[in-house]
Amino acid sequence: MSKKPRHFLKGGGAISPAREKLSHLPDLPGVYLFKDDQESVLYIGKSKSIRNRVRSYFHGSAKHNLRIKLMVSRIHDFSLIVTDTEAEALILEEQLIKRHHPRYNVALKDGKSYPYCKLTVGEMYPRLVLVREKIDSISEYYGPYTSVKDARQVLKAVMTYFPLRTSKMLLDGKKTYRPCLNFQMKRCLAPCQGDVSVEDYEKIVRQVRLFLKGRDQELLQELEKRMKQSSKKLEFEKSAQYRDQIQAMRRIFARQMVLDVQGKDQDVFNLYRESDSTGVQVLFIRNGRLLGTDFFFFEDSSEATNDNLLGQVLHRIYMPEGSIVPREILLPFEYSDRKLLEDALNQKSVRRIYVVCPQKGRKKELVSMAFSNAKVNLSEQRSRFAKNTNILKHVKHEIKLNRLPEVVEAFDISHLSGTMTVASMVCWKKNSPSNEDYRKYKINNISGPNDFASMKEVLTRRYSRTLAEGKNLPDLILIDGGKGQINIAAKVLTELGILQKVDLIGLAKGRSERKRGRSRGKNVDYEYVVKPNQKNEIRMHRNSDVLFFLQNIRDESHRFAIEFQRKLKRKNTLHSQIDNIPGIGPKRRRLLLKHFGSLTSLRQAALDEILQVPGIPEKLAKEIQSSLKN
Repeated sequence: MSKKPRHFLKGGGAISPAREKLSHLPDLPGVYLFKDDQESVLYIGKSKSIRNRVRSYFHGSAKHNLRIKLMVSRIHDFSLIVTDTEAEALILEEQLIKRHHPRYNVALKDGKSYPYCKLTVGEMYPRLVLVREKIDSISEYYGPYTSVKDARQVLKAVMTYFPLRTSKMLLDGKKTYRPCLNFQMKRCLAPCQGDVSVEDYEKIVRQVRLFLKGRDQELLQELEKRMKQSSKKLEFEKSAQYRDQIQAMRRIFARQMVLDVQGKDQDVFNLYRESDSTGVQVLFIRNGRLLGTDFFFFEDSSEATNDNLLGQVLHRIYMPEGSIVPREILLPFEYSDRKLLEDALNQKSVRRIYVVCPQKGRKKELVSMAFSNAKVNLSEQRSRFAKNTNILKHVKHEIKLNRLPEVVEAFDISHLSGTMTVASMVCWKKNSPSNEDYRKYKINNISGPNDFASMKEVLTRRYSRTLAEGKNLPDLILIDGGKGQINIAAKVLTELGILQKVDLIGLAKGRSERKRGRSRGKNVDYEYVVKPNQKNEIRMHRNSDVLFFLQNIRDESHRFAIEFQRKLKRKNTLHSQIDNIPGIGPKRRRLLLKHFGSLTSLRQAALDEILQVPGIPEKLAKEIQSSLKN
């Protein structure tokens, strides 16, 4: 990319475009983006007065820390986005940071979104499903849950003890369907049969609401009332079901920690610093019960203020579109943008939200509890970080690498008898998978089962593009294979001129001595490492942390390749058998796949079920059914 021309003073000194713009800045709220001479975004910030904030970076008397001084020395230009209010600038800043990932913004390592349980109350017969975003204003959302595992446990409890339907069919009270296995297991009322009234189903939905809100006393009283009514009617089997349901609910509620007897919705924050690391803890309290906790780890934050770190976490949780905000947010200190955050959240919410810094009472105790949790979690995180660093050093020493393998890229080839050949690349950063850096490749130029040629193609494509885009090379390239694969890889990297800039190894499986024909010897297979230009293999010790490190990465690359190949196979199978039917185009094919999930389900579907797919008339539905069965 061509550099922008600099402007020069009469005396020969150069003035960057950034300094030229300082005298023309607006005194308005908005967002500013600092850029270097390559147009890369260095830093994104917001202010209620762009003029005052941007100028403050260039004052010679300003007392900036080392990180800010280094950033300012690299600023060549900047761009502005003016907003009507500071609250709008706050929201825009978060969106731009997520898009550009500026180097000098204190960034969280994960881009998580929290799972929620969504109750589809807009439907005649509501369902409970797991979602990550709030995009339906009619439905009710419960959460957030700090992991998908926790959310699925809640979903499983609801499906076990409350007979809600799980089918995605559109039930309008007119069309009827054959009930599924859940009805026979007494886990669904089967409203698809058409003989369940909306009023009876709504009673179950109300109980689910009480369960999700943690209103245990109200729910238990209602279940006990229904148990007694069933007993009076001599419906002893139904009465026993209510009894078992009551006992299960009591066990579930007994495991939940009650933190507020008034049943408030609160998020509680605090942070703890140790050396150059910081941890921010958040407690999610819903209806007075501790729903879950989350911890945000800042690895190198010695030059960032508490205010800045807390702000990063608050923005991450509440600024994304569709975030669910509680009535109260409790902070450990007077956050500088507290009023601004409160105004921004109230613009998005239908009810009043309070962001407070409690000084005494029960709320202060909750903030202290968050501090204790932050201290424990930071200590554990630092220990894990130190352990990961030691493992990387051990790997470097054990297999004699030139670099510490902080960034590893691993490749694997997969095919079906020489057809549908694919390749996968997974990325490991500091002993953790970096999912956003995973890549998958279709091998189009190779025919037949040729792993060597396929490996050559994928490595050439990957690192030719890496060099063309000026991106960083990994510290270690790991190939799933032995001497043949590693020689091909070394040849590709040599041609690209990067073999001396990275470490390259292959991980292969060796047969035991008995399998190789020796009558005496160990009958245990082993794994070994091969390196380019090195004759002898490096046999790995079983159960060593170095072997586990390499196996984890190799197995993940294999899983990722197989998953991609199966996806292509399903798509190809569906394409080959459905697209031959007259009247089926890409749009209808997608609708059928989305509705039935697989070709097998579509083949077994009744005519009424096919007619339920939008845009499928009766004549075409009969044609689909006839073609697939024939």
